[in-house]
Amino acid sequence: MKDDRPDPRDRGIPDRFPAADKGYALYDNVEYREHWEGLHQARQDALERHIISGMLPAEGRRIIDLGCGYGRLAPIYLDRFDQAVLYDGSLALLRDARHTFGDRAVYVAGDMASLPFRVSSFECVMTIRVLQHLRELPSALEGIRRIMAKDGSVVFSYYNKRNAHRILHYFKARKVGDPFSPEPAEISPTMIAQHPARFGQLLSGAGLSQPEYRGAVVMDSIASITDRFGGHRPAGSKWAPFMGKYRLAPWLIGRSFAEGNGALPTTDSDAELFECPVCRGHLNRSDHALECVACQRGYPIDDGIYDFRL
Repeated sequence: MKDDRPDPRDRGIPDRFPAADKGYALYDNVEYREHWEGLHQARQDALERHIISGMLPAEGRRIIDLGCGYGRLAPIYLDRFDQAVLYDGSLALLRDARHTFGDRAVYVAGDMASLPFRVSSFECVMTIRVLQHLRELPSALEGIRRIMAKDGSVVFSYYNKRNAHRILHYFKARKVGDPFSPEPAEISPTMIAQHPARFGQLLSGAGLSQPEYRGAVVMDSIASITDRFGGHRPAGSKWAPFMGKYRLAPWLIGRSFAEGNGALPTTDSDAELFECPVCRGHLNRSDHALECVACQRGYPIDDGIYDFRL
């Protein structure tokens, strides 16, 4: 039996969907913060922060973190942008993020498949460790491009099907599926690996440029040695450009740009960013909800979190 599973420490947890629940609740009953507390995970976290920080604009007006979780990466961008939107399907994780960052961000609950934002609302979109969960990846990328302003950037990551570890095991004993075939590979019920060539085609189809990559991989045996000598750069940062250029890392972090979108809206109002995710109608705000004037759907505002879950 072929084993396509990555190192458990590197998995985009959880391993299974909650029973009889919607996809957006994937992380509701998972202690995702605890996932990053081990030594290997802490090293991976530091490496991802380092790479992503270098790919984000130095400053800007508005960013959205799609699949923000508890705000793991928020410290990277909160001080760079005038307005930050933290977006996730889990109310529990958003409440955790709001408890940590308070009024420094706007908090929105919703699904990747139906983003409740107006066209060209963001000059920067970030979605890290999210795309590996999505089965309808083309429509998700089109939705991302839709909310990006002209010349806006998207910084993303996904699990790489043709990483060096899988290639080695394929040639050694055929213990994994063919890493060179372009179709996606289901690693677990909630984790889908993508081939970089196919992913590039999906980006082009969505109106996004071909990506610049960095490879995020931590080799613990090497990291243990380099840690002894100190230094300010996290383990794996020196070979991240090489691992990205040749698409060899298990986690690829990329940056693409929007093509042909409109200019960024000038509004600073939270509510003015939104539109009905069902009919794209205008929303009126009351004290505790947003209501669509076209289809009359209501979207509650609960403890400072806009809830657009369908």
